[in-house]
Amino acid sequence: MKHYRIIFLYTILTTMFWSCSLDINVDPNNPVSADVRELLPSGQLTSIEPFANLINAITSAAVQTRVSTRYENYNVDRTTINNIWINELYSGGLKDLETVIIDGTEQENWHYVGVAKLMKAYIFSMMVDLWNDIPYTDAFDPEIQEIGYDSGSNVYAELLALIDEAISDLDKTSTTSPGADDLIYQGDLENWKRMGRTLQLKMYNQIRLVDPGAKDRVQALISAGTTIQEASQDFQLQFGSSAAPENRLPLFVNDYITRLDNRISLYFFNTMDGNNDPRIPHYIYNQTPGTFVGRISGDPNNLATFEDQDTRSFHGLYPAGGKYDDGLGGVTSLDSGEKGAGVFRMMTNAMRIFIEAEAVATMGITGSASLAVLFEQGIRASMGKVNELGISPISSDAIDTYVNDRMAEFAAGDDAEKLRLIMMEKYVLQFGNGMEQYNDWRRTGIPNDLDLDFITNVTLNRFPYPSSENPPTLPINSDFVFWDN
Repeated sequence: MKHYRIIFLYTILTTMFWSCSLDINVDPNNPVSADVRELLPSGQLTSIEPFANLINAITSAAVQTRVSTRYENYNVDRTTINNIWINELYSGGLKDLETVIIDGTEQENWHYVGVAKLMKAYIFSMMVDLWNDIPYTDAFDPEIQEIGYDSGSNVYAELLALIDEAISDLDKTSTTSPGADDLIYQGDLENWKRMGRTLQLKMYNQIRLVDPGAKDRVQALISAGTTIQEASQDFQLQFGSSAAPENRLPLFVNDYITRLDNRISLYFFNTMDGNNDPRIPHYIYNQTPGTFVGRISGDPNNLATFEDQDTRSFHGLYPAGGKYDDGLGGVTSLDSGEKGAGVFRMMTNAMRIFIEAEAVATMGITGSASLAVLFEQGIRASMGKVNELGISPISSDAIDTYVNDRMAEFAAGDDAEKLRLIMMEKYVLQFGNGMEQYNDWRRTGIPNDLDLDFITNVTLNRFPYPSSENPPTLPINSDFVFWDN
């Protein structure tokens, strides 16, 4: 198996002592403030974790890749998200990143500032995608008693400009530069620049239905070729296999250790199985040998507790850092598979290709290749994400067979069917990142054939504000984010 560089936060924190001067009035073992080298990894991990954990659970249930009795019927109330809003985002990871930006600017640590700004842009863009109007301009001003809410469209505009600013910071001479304390790219600034341009591409594509200027912006980014172009540049976070301190991928912990009520959706399994998808053994682990045991979303006749915990199917090697399904079955445990050393994939080259394909299909831009070629490239890059794990790689013949079948469907389809096929391949690719699947579903309506027979609640088009907040009076269309037209 390919060995990833696993970075433990507790080892990063030991570097805080290096920067302490030996002042007799200052205890070097209890510094008053943290250095940017501690705050950057803390901000990265703490702000990404809720998207890999609770937000992923809610959004994955919304698009039926998994089934959770807590969220499958769009059951998300205001108390559900209090902790992620307050502790993990505004008072946690985002606050750490903001401090890196402020302190790093004063210290001319421009490379830290640039990375922190890109992280800030990514997290805040995802928060707009969830809530629409959010505190942004005044979010970290200690002098303001009642924080205001910025409109989602204004925050997007601010973030798109912040990305340009961040990339400029990365080009400056910096007092110091990130290295192992950067949990994502280990200080590779060129990859951070590509991440920033890819985030802009994603955001402009996201607002294409409401912003006539998005087409030209997308075209410029594609023509420049400065986005993520290969898997080595993917924006993703590698988790570890340690329980003390806990650094395993949350999806593994939920499935293999706490063994909560997660199940793989029958809809998702049928989608893959109906296409003879060779990724199934990597995606889904069957405890019952050779037998998928899942659940239909919302079906009250299916098990809702733990009776099937030793028989049901779990998230597998990809995306949970769990077990590859070799057909032999067996009850899972905390020692199964990769023991939680999975990857949370946020923006990848395969995803970028499908974004480009969507833009070509819907906006009529000139892509880096024809629509059919982009479709094929996206599928092959998706297969590559599985094979880079190095465990029972999918054979070239199996990949070719799958590609040929999909290309035949693509060639026979009209424009609407071509877009559906693009979005469905992207949907399967992003198994494990429900947030991006949720964004695509709201923007395009694809998947357009989810199992809705047992769903009784109103569709979750936007997350509710936490009960800890007192948001302003919202307009009539407040059930939707601004780009969800």
